[in-house]
Amino acid sequence: MPKTTNRTAVVVAVMLANFLSAIDLTIVGTAMPTIIGSLGGLPLMSWVFSGFLLASTVTVPIYGKLSDLYGRKSIFIISCLIVVIGSILCALSTTMVQLILFRVVQGLGAGGIMAVATTIVGDIFSVEERGKMQGLFSTVWGVSAIVGPVLGGVIIQLLSWHWVFYINVPIALIAVLVLIYSLHEDIEKKKHQIDYLGAITLSGSMTALLFALLSGGTEFAWLSTPIFALFGLFLVLLIWFVLHERKAQEPLVPLDLFAVPVILVSVLAGFLTQAVLMGVSSYIPSYVQGVWGGTATQAGLALMPLSIGWPLAAFFGGRKMIEWGFRRTALIGVVLIAVTSVLLNFVTPKLGYPYAMAVLFVMGMGMGLSSLAFLVAVQSAVPWNRRGVATASLQFIRSLGAAIGVAVMGAVMNARIQQALADEPSIVDPLSATNDLLDEEKRAELTPDLVALLSGAFDTGLHAAFVLLAVFGIGGLLLTLFFPRERADGEAAAADPRP
Repeated sequence: MPKTTNRTAVVVAVMLANFLSAIDLTIVGTAMPTIIGSLGGLPLMSWVFSGFLLASTVTVPIYGKLSDLYGRKSIFIISCLIVVIGSILCALSTTMVQLILFRVVQGLGAGGIMAVATTIVGDIFSVEERGKMQGLFSTVWGVSAIVGPVLGGVIIQLLSWHWVFYINVPIALIAVLVLIYSLHEDIEKKKHQIDYLGAITLSGSMTALLFALLSGGTEFAWLSTPIFALFGLFLVLLIWFVLHERKAQEPLVPLDLFAVPVILVSVLAGFLTQAVLMGVSSYIPSYVQGVWGGTATQAGLALMPLSIGWPLAAFFGGRKMIEWGFRRTALIGVVLIAVTSVLLNFVTPKLGYPYAMAVLFVMGMGMGLSSLAFLVAVQSAVPWNRRGVATASLQFIRSLGAAIGVAVMGAVMNARIQQALADEPSIVDPLSATNDLLDEEKRAELTPDLVALLSGAFDTGLHAAFVLLAVFGIGGLLLTLFFPRERADGEAAAADPRP
């Protein structure tokens, strides 16, 4: 007699793993000043986060395909164990270079958790139940955004920065043990042909793209030879990947997935809405601190309304989505995103915190509704043996939207700041001078006139980025209008076997 999956226990395991992935960046960010004080390597600080982002992003589609071939359980367990190994190595790091390398290891595991966790939920729950459960999982991300900085501060004060990484170990191991005994799959035993060439070309192309976006304007000038070379490598490998996938027997990313209107619209709209999310997360704190003159704590708290609105809307939307349908739920969410992305262009010091926080709360609601609808619609449009790769493709392209969006907005912002300060002979390096606004000690040393001048230039640059934010939001809305009017849950109902 086949064993029965304990759905409650599986949900607990997946929520623990999701919490692990969600809390990572916030808790590590809180600990970074202490880590730098211990290990040194301030110029390499950004790569502690970028290395994790690169590794987790490029591996999502690979894990998604592997979970379709070999089952969710084994891939999920392997991913958690990689996170455990990476976390222990991070805690044992004695140099910043070591920490960056081991963060990459952590990212390799996190990519698997990101790809498989939500797919498991799609497997063990019906279409009617998926919306509620995915809404519940969205609350994990909201809670982590609030808990992460607090937990990081407590760990630093009571223990040491090493425990920021050690804390991952028991959480991941508990998730693994619970899943081993609670999730039971009926996997078809047959020999598979793993698409190694597809994995290499996709990983290589995305690594080149993300490296170019993360390095452009910082390590290298945008018009420099290294950046052109990286973009060239990205295009060559991407074309190679597409040509190969069209012929592969078991392709890593089946391109015919994007012939399904539900998936195509969800992926493209998700790309743009994620660009909005990352833009807000990156530039609203800078606006609070650099233009308003707020503290680092106030800058961090500015995003809290977004983190609260998201899980509330996702939780409510998960219970209403079947009644409303995927299209209406997604449209309501994306309309809220588009409207609030436009309203952010009118933020001023006079309007202050209440205006910005109200706008971000509503935007968070839009994010919660739209991301939930897109995810469940994509999972419901394919049978079990393609759900992993379909879910991973959505998450992968969302991550690309975040990276590309924030890079484009950053380039525009920097250009406008340099233009605004070009005629000031006393300012040799406009970007470096403006950066002093974000350091409370350096800002205190500046004259009031210089603070006003730099703040004005920073305001000009940030509002140029906010214009792009509105363009992305409106673009996402226009794309969502093409979402099929019929509900997508019936498209694969007949071919939706769950273990």
